[in-house]
Amino acid sequence: MDVEDNTRPVSIPHDLISEILQRLPVKSLTRFRSVSTRWNSTIIHPSFSKSHFSHSATAGASTTLVLTFINRFNSERTIFSVTIPSNETKSVPNPTHVLTIPGFAHPFVSQSVNGLICFNLGSMCVCNPSTRKFVKLPWTQPEMNASSPACTHHRTNVFGYDPVSNAHKVLDSWITCHENDEIIVEHRIFTIGSRSNKWRRITGGPLFFPFNESVCINGQVYFRAFPSMLALDKPVMVAFDLDREEFQLIEMPDNAILESEESVLMEHDGRLTIVDHQGNVFLMWILMNKTWVKKRVEIPVMYSEIKDRRRCKLAGTTFSGELIFAEKSLVSPFFVYLYDVKKNEVKKVGICGLTDFEFKFGHVFMNVTSVNEHVESIMSLS
Repeated sequence: MDVEDNTRPVSIPHDLISEILQRLPVKSLTRFRSVSTRWNSTIIHPSFSKSHFSHSATAGASTTLVLTFINRFNSERTIFSVTIPSNETKSVPNPTHVLTIPGFAHPFVSQSVNGLICFNLGSMCVCNPSTRKFVKLPWTQPEMNASSPACTHHRTNVFGYDPVSNAHKVLDSWITCHENDEIIVEHRIFTIGSRSNKWRRITGGPLFFPFNESVCINGQVYFRAFPSMLALDKPVMVAFDLDREEFQLIEMPDNAILESEESVLMEHDGRLTIVDHQGNVFLMWILMNKTWVKKRVEIPVMYSEIKDRRRCKLAGTTFSGELIFAEKSLVSPFFVYLYDVKKNEVKKVGICGLTDFEFKFGHVFMNVTSVNEHVESIMSLS
């Protein structure tokens, strides 16, 4: 009679191990890379990163926010993350300090695009908050140097994800205005993780003076821009196709208020949307089949706190289309308001503990620049 040997180790198929790893948080995956060479090669493989992100995006019953602050005194960029349970309506403790990055205090901060965010720190910087890694891209400057002190340069950047090539890309644009009224536009593309580690010059594209914003939807990055330096010119919407690396101009709605500080771009039900906050009213212009459809949403009286522009700002959005209002500066507790446009409801959450962290020259110099929803990603930046 044979006796079963229970002391013999059980071999688990590596495909099953990979499936299990895809369900783990990035913090655990970072540790497990040291288990073996095979585990490490599995975790850092691009296909695993893509599958892990897809699982993270659909599995959560909570909302993770990434908060970005600029120190007005020394221009440092400080990033926090905080997870809000789906049933939480009061306070959230224990925010996580992700990174503090020195640099130039430029207002551009991208949305979280497949787990990565992008800043303008003088040189462009792409960060993965989940791994706490960031990379500064090579410095750029216009090739058409200004011929006299009267010439001026304008620079803008946008960031997005191309699902065709499974790559994140940064668009860097320089507009040089010469004193003889000649205007020269230069565009460059950087692909994150490319072996060349260089900017590529691309030709073509319209003349525009863009706003410091961008939203990426299905491989298209959108931003608003003026077609010239004349203040009376009507803004246009610029769409940049990340796969073909081509530009397209979209006419803006005639009656939209487009220059307000409380006017933002967002994705709403998968569509490009302009939202303008006017006191107790939201005006929304939604792009449907190349036509702008206007929608008016009145804010209930009970949510009067988000109407106070001296205290709160429209700081970002969630993937489900909620508008995120936040305190303009770092206070304790730091309140965020998640406004559900469809339900016309607001969830108020106080984030405690942000001022417990040490800041150079104190937290009184910290201004919020963005608050956006974030999904964990194990993607490498190299």
